[in-house]
Amino acid sequence: MSTSSVALSILTEEEREFQQVVQQFMNSHVRPIVAEMERAGQPPQELLRLMGEQGILGCFAPEEYGGGGGSLMTRAIVAEETARVDAGLDATLFVNLSLVARHLIKRGTEEQKKKYLAPLIAGEASMSICLTESHGGSNALSPRTTARRVGDEWVIDGSKTFITNAPIATMFMVFARTSGEDRRARGGTCFLVDRDTPGLTVGKPFDKLSLRSSPTAEVFFDSVRVSADQVLGEVDNGFYYMLEGLDLERVFEGASNTGITQACLDLAVEYSSEREVFGQPLSTFQLTQDKIARMATGVEMSRVMFYHLIRAIERGEEVTRAAAVLKLYSSEVAVEASREVVQILGGYGLMEEYPAARLYRDAKHHEIGAGTSEIQKLIIARETYKAAGRGRG
Repeated sequence: MSTSSVALSILTEEEREFQQVVQQFMNSHVRPIVAEMERAGQPPQELLRLMGEQGILGCFAPEEYGGGGGSLMTRAIVAEETARVDAGLDATLFVNLSLVARHLIKRGTEEQKKKYLAPLIAGEASMSICLTESHGGSNALSPRTTARRVGDEWVIDGSKTFITNAPIATMFMVFARTSGEDRRARGGTCFLVDRDTPGLTVGKPFDKLSLRSSPTAEVFFDSVRVSADQVLGEVDNGFYYMLEGLDLERVFEGASNTGITQACLDLAVEYSSEREVFGQPLSTFQLTQDKIARMATGVEMSRVMFYHLIRAIERGEEVTRAAAVLKLYSSEVAVEASREVVQILGGYGLMEEYPAARLYRDAKHHEIGAGTSEIQKLIIARETYKAAGRGRG
């Protein structure tokens, strides 16, 4: 099913053409192997290479590193269309491109870009960003992972958990405290650590409810030594890099949620139009139409908002409150849509051979990952008080 939305008017003609190319690729090359990827627990390397060859991975990256030099919107289009077919694959690409590649483009040295960015864009490698720790995923400024300077090297000790791509990553972007006080942004440093570095070990892949085609595991650092040229950006400024990218990450979460919700709507419309109950199509019943209307409304509102916020970010505008609103709203819409499509399919919705069950599992992730719904509400309330001049910033 093609995309039909008033939001398409926000795209340029070139972006709309790119969207059609991505849709065709996903339907031809990804949709047929979703079940296989879920069983394997990871996407096949050949698929990532093909996406690199087709210019899908590096659509927004600089041309000198193999990218397409396109707009940030092209990356958002890839996120939405990938999640529409398989949210697990989208999670792997989210880390590779929206997180790791974006940090490398903005902060990496020429040598770091050639070594790490080019393989990501070509689909030759996957990488991880190591931020979350077991004592609290949303408490990012209080890591127990530390790094200390020893001569010309840095020694990293600690552990990270729920690390996407860890089982297949060739490099880990590790955030550790190098100085400063707990819960302070100053004093965090980001290190680029190759997988084969002595002292770095990866735990066994987690058996997850959601995003089963994207591998996740713990990562451990036992006196891991890295050289000074493995620091991304400046020493003690790493947490600032992490914080300044949160708004964009939440907007890309909105893109992923929109894709999932659209997939739920696609399936619900197709099934209800063909399924007969009491001698007439399920689609003729008002209760079914109510569900379809709510899904369609959620898709439209989420898509319009995330397209608008991508444009705002491209203009350099501050979108903290709006990004949290989008993340909260779109994730709740996706969860509701996934629940309703299961209900529409009835007994078939409970069977793993139908996509409704996977959509139901995958949607729930987005109310937790990249900042829980509760955290988004705190941000929205804080920013609302600040805007009203009530001194609660």
